[in-house]
Amino acid sequence: MEREVLAVKQRVLGAEHPDALAAAGNLDASLSGQGKYDEAEKMQREVLAVRKRVLGAEHPETLGTEGSLAQSLSGQEKYDEAEKMQREVLAVQQRVLGADHPDTLMTAGNLAASLSDRGGGED
Repeated sequence: MEREVLAVKQRVLGAEHPDALAAAGNLDASLSGQGKYDEAEKMQREVLAVRKRVLGAEHPETLGTEGSLAQSLSGQEKYDEAEKMQREVLAVQQRVLGADHPDTLMTAGNLAASLSDRGGGED
């Protein structure tokens, strides 16, 4: 169903419309939730490229997409790439949103979980 909604929104509104991007985000979240991290990664990379171009690299929605992509990478045991991405997102969120912002705290928690999953420790 989510694929159908996404296809219609992209056709009617255009692939770069905020509603179409939100629909893509809903689909990639569903894919991740089903453990289909490779499919989610592909979609997240596409959405991330559009959001960076349209909204900018430091926009909260762009950072959220990048954080979701890092989670998908971690789910595929691509820990080095996931950690690097999470650290970059965290640094920008701390600067732009502040250390106590819920998105910043979520990214910090996700980074900690990724490090724990792979058996690594914090620097």
